[in-house]
Amino acid sequence: MGSTPAQAPRPGTRALSDHDRRELAERIGPLATAFAGAGHRFFLVGGLVRDALLGHGLTGDIDITTDAIPDRIAELVAPWADTVWEQGKRFGTIGARRGGTTVEITTHRAESYDSGSRKPHVRFSDDVAIDLGRRDFTVNAMAIELPGWTLLDPFNGQADLANAVLRTPSAPEGLFADDPLRMLRAARFSAQLSLVATPELVSAVRSSRPRLAIVSRERIEAELRKLLELPRPSAGVSFLVETGLLGDVLPPWQHADVAVPAAALDDIAHLDAYLEDPVALRWAVLLGPVCDDGAAAARSLSALRCTSSTTRKVAAIIRASRSLETAVAEAIDTGNNADDWRRAARRLIADYDPELDAATVSLTAWGRALCEPHASWLAEIRAAEGAGLRHLPVDGHRVMEVLGRSGPVVGEALAWLRTQQIEHGPLSAQRAYDLLSAWDRGQEHEGPSAFEPAH
Repeated sequence: MGSTPAQAPRPGTRALSDHDRRELAERIGPLATAFAGAGHRFFLVGGLVRDALLGHGLTGDIDITTDAIPDRIAELVAPWADTVWEQGKRFGTIGARRGGTTVEITTHRAESYDSGSRKPHVRFSDDVAIDLGRRDFTVNAMAIELPGWTLLDPFNGQADLANAVLRTPSAPEGLFADDPLRMLRAARFSAQLSLVATPELVSAVRSSRPRLAIVSRERIEAELRKLLELPRPSAGVSFLVETGLLGDVLPPWQHADVAVPAAALDDIAHLDAYLEDPVALRWAVLLGPVCDDGAAAARSLSALRCTSSTTRKVAAIIRASRSLETAVAEAIDTGNNADDWRRAARRLIADYDPELDAATVSLTAWGRALCEPHASWLAEIRAAEGAGLRHLPVDGHRVMEVLGRSGPVVGEALAWLRTQQIEHGPLSAQRAYDLLSAWDRGQEHEGPSAFEPAH
């Protein structure tokens, strides 16, 4: 259920600090004055207002709503702006840039939607309260009018921020029917702002879930990515579980009988190797319990139109996790023989070393943490031999030079060298040449002492 609008805005309330007001006055003050001088109202809206109330300063884009129609907006903004673009004009939006400041100015809207589409029938309004009432949540349905800096909060969003409540400014069923992506945004704002959704909102999401089918996979992926990029996304993932949305967006979870590792998503320290794509590790943690291998996870992410880079990383982490888990189980079955584990660890390092840290984190998140002595053994072998195990010291061209021939025999020789490296440790280039020569002479079964790596 939506909240009841307050009787009237509180005139004179100032939501911005003196520093923020001075900065905004410098950046867009002349623009606000131009609109007011032409008899139009000019409101800051969106995340900037919300974050200012939270004391976060000026964050995000500068979004403005006004009672001026799009053609009039374009006229008023032209003298101020270096650049104006009108691609969104039919939806009421004019974009403009002056120096390093970019604004989007939209006519108050009161659109309606078809039941089978997210594309609205755009209708303009001259009432800011109507515009705010069509926004997703009360904490995003506030405005600051310039040049007077007055806060308009007709749906008590400021109180909801203070009380950590996530509500909609009007009936949630209608808002979710109009734009089903708002259901996923509810998950994100639960985590981003530490807000608890009201029972009415949760119930509306559950009943509105089928509507999500009209949203493109790309937009769903983008919203999930924003959630997983947050420092602590677990509350949002728990919201997806509670409402049933998780199975809708990730079908492997639809009939799963294992717990979702939501809390573990907050505990993950982003590994240096994944800072360029920190979402990959969290995807792996989230999909691992319901995907037997990397290929299954890749199919789920491809269906969401995830980037190929992220999809490859997630698949690699899950493959490494499964292989690491199998290696530990086999070591335990064979009595934790140190030599057997050393060989298994070398193979893991050779095949999966870039993902082994992420694999270890993933196993811990799934409740399958690497126990002693295996964790220590793996760390010791990686520290001592890891650099030499990742690559052979010779390539195919060198093998052809040593053997004096090409063809399948080259691949066989490289595979044999890899086996020697797994068995005995890293090889120097000279040792690899010596072994190749011996192998070529048919001495594949030399005694162990002949294959000890040179120091």
